[in-house]
Amino acid sequence: MASHYEAGGAIAPGAVSSANSASDYDRTPRPGPRNRISLHSKDAASFMALLADILRLQEQTLAMAYLYLHKYRKFIRDSKNLPDPIPDFLDSHTLALTSLSLSTKSTESPRRLRALITPAYSILHPNAPPITVPSHKYDALRSTIVTAELHLLRILRFELSHPLPHDYIPRILDKSLSIIPGEDYERQDDDRKQEDGIVKSEDTFLGRQCMNLATRCLAEYSIATFYDARTIACGVAGVVLDGSGILRIESTEGWVRRVGGGNVEVEDYRDVIKEITMVYDGGVGMTVQEIPVEQKIEFPVLIG
Repeated sequence: MASHYEAGGAIAPGAVSSANSASDYDRTPRPGPRNRISLHSKDAASFMALLADILRLQEQTLAMAYLYLHKYRKFIRDSKNLPDPIPDFLDSHTLALTSLSLSTKSTESPRRLRALITPAYSILHPNAPPITVPSHKYDALRSTIVTAELHLLRILRFELSHPLPHDYIPRILDKSLSIIPGEDYERQDDDRKQEDGIVKSEDTFLGRQCMNLATRCLAEYSIATFYDARTIACGVAGVVLDGSGILRIESTEGWVRRVGGGNVEVEDYRDVIKEITMVYDGGVGMTVQEIPVEQKIEFPVLIG
């Protein structure tokens, strides 16, 4: 966290190692080998994805966290055009963890702050003793996250529910595949579905690819900020179908009108396809603020 919060009791970046009290160390297990094996992330997006997996969060929770992060970034960038610009007062780790914390609440996947802070601290400080609870260090980090959440909530204008591409993907897939004659599994009753192992569209082979790609796309500022959720969902479905070797006989215009329900502009679809294809192929887009990979031991601390 920047010095903006230092007066409020938070710890400035890089200051944690010098802020430990004797009681903190007394309660902390002694570390093993100095250079123990650990995982680390190269940018805020991968940091959030790693935490989301550790916390066993659903795709939609991580995707919503990416949206919050981008909305904060856009707010800060837009403020530069104001007479009194607002400083970027959240470092990338604090913003990532705060966004993820808020998204667990808005997507009804609540996790205690302790569950987020403990692994996050170890990821950023692989050679430091694990953080302990209770301790002065933990209390400072928790206090800063709570304060950061309040600031982020104001920037979001307390609007935590936003459309996600994941909301539209099941219907788009259903419409894409409905032209092939076959049994309508959606009409089966719930007991029959469970008995026969009939999964939802989003849990099929193509569905899982679409959901995963949609989440990866929302990590990209240019995609998440400049296109609406339905357009991204159409683009994701189109890229996955093409990448899976499934050819569409109808024209692009016809397919977009049919699966998009008339709510997706063909030109927007053509534009977003280019960026989604880059993500699908593993290309580097406008990913959120990167963290230097070479800083393997002296990582900036998430909020202090």
